[in-house]
Amino acid sequence: MKTGVFNLGITFLVLFNLSACNKDQFYEKNFLETPTDVPNDGATTGSGDQGGIDFGGDTTQGGVDSGETSGGVDGSTSGGTSGGETSGGVDGSTSGGTSGGETTGGVDGSTAGGTSGGETSGGVDGSTAGGTSGGETSGGVDGSTAGGATTGGTTYGDCNNGHGNDPDHLDESNPTIGLEARCTFEKFTQTSESSKKLDILWVIDNSGSMNDEQDALGSNFSAFIDEFIQKNVDFKMAITTTDTSRPYLKGAVVPGSESKLNAVMAQSNPQKFMDDFRNLVNVGTHGSGKEKGLEATQGFMEKYASTFLRPDAYLAVVLISDEEDQSPLSVSSYMDYLKSFKSTAGLIKMYSIVDVFNSNCCDYGVTTGSQRYKDASSQTSGIVSDIRGDFYKSLSGMGDSLIKLLDSFALGHTPQPGTLKVYVNDSLVTNFTYDSISRSIKFAQNDLPPVGATIKVYYVK
Repeated sequence: MKTGVFNLGITFLVLFNLSACNKDQFYEKNFLETPTDVPNDGATTGSGDQGGIDFGGDTTQGGVDSGETSGGVDGSTSGGTSGGETSGGVDGSTSGGTSGGETTGGVDGSTAGGTSGGETSGGVDGSTAGGTSGGETSGGVDGSTAGGATTGGTTYGDCNNGHGNDPDHLDESNPTIGLEARCTFEKFTQTSESSKKLDILWVIDNSGSMNDEQDALGSNFSAFIDEFIQKNVDFKMAITTTDTSRPYLKGAVVPGSESKLNAVMAQSNPQKFMDDFRNLVNVGTHGSGKEKGLEATQGFMEKYASTFLRPDAYLAVVLISDEEDQSPLSVSSYMDYLKSFKSTAGLIKMYSIVDVFNSNCCDYGVTTGSQRYKDASSQTSGIVSDIRGDFYKSLSGMGDSLIKLLDSFALGHTPQPGTLKVYVNDSLVTNFTYDSISRSIKFAQNDLPPVGATIKVYYVK
């Protein structure tokens, strides 16, 4: 979006098409660097065994090494040594393999699963027996089945294996995704209202087309911050830009933002605080046209994490840009880096005010889109708003979301239905609600855990 090299032919072509966009925006952007292609996240989808990956059994479908035999009239057949599958005759007398066997019975449904991870299908009366560990069964006509609290019959089991008196114990035999354990444990400490903390980093696009958006951010800031001031929230803010074209610019703090934009200044002189924010977010429009909001966020942490971040505070990053992120690494890489600063991943929230509907008026030199910013928000259960929309409404929604988080315990992942267990001081409790949008646990105001209480949460992700 930002090349400064023109020949006569190109100049004529561009002038011919100026009516398709805002002339001022075009001239502000055209001399800047030419964007590169946006790297993808390297997300690949591999093939796997049907029936789940490592859910406790050895169930495969049509595996290369799985022997299969078919018996004669009397069904007297024997499966292979490993992973055998057999089909019996009329009387259903069949025998599964030594490990991971799968059998299908005859009319009377008398079948027996393998020693480990067996899977069986019963006959007419549905009498089936699963394997010793992690079995999955399907009943007969009368629907008599035995499965876990699961989706699609897959047994997840209990992440702490029913150790109600020992909630620190995770059952390592529970499900995995590849080599990653699906059982998750997160630990929190209940603090007083006055000790709730929030660190906010604003990452603002300072390329040629962002003048109006910076003005809108400053003019509507009250929608975001008013409730913070009213509730005396302990917050601090800093501002950086999407320009990472030089090492010293990558994540560089906007001078004055880290000292002027905090709760102390807001309480002592609210009007001056608002004026300071309005002035500081006008970061200019002469930054690089290769907007790299995620890399800028990483650069800020590399430079200032030790002085800006508080370990027990939520970190909210608000990314504002009218073009796609062009940072070199995958979105997940940047999110993992941010999460490394916190004891639980739920303390990281990414909010994006971006070009949701790819509405940039000019295709010439513009890296249209916002998918990478959307992905960053999605991975942290943050909010995405349209930069062409109502800034007051967008900022109000984000501010309200952060206020609610201060009374909650945000989780790092999404729990599978029916697997969430919460302990307060090692006692199992049910007096909480789970908000799937913010991925957080909340206790009723009149039934809060006591200050200093330990909250332990188990679930299958």
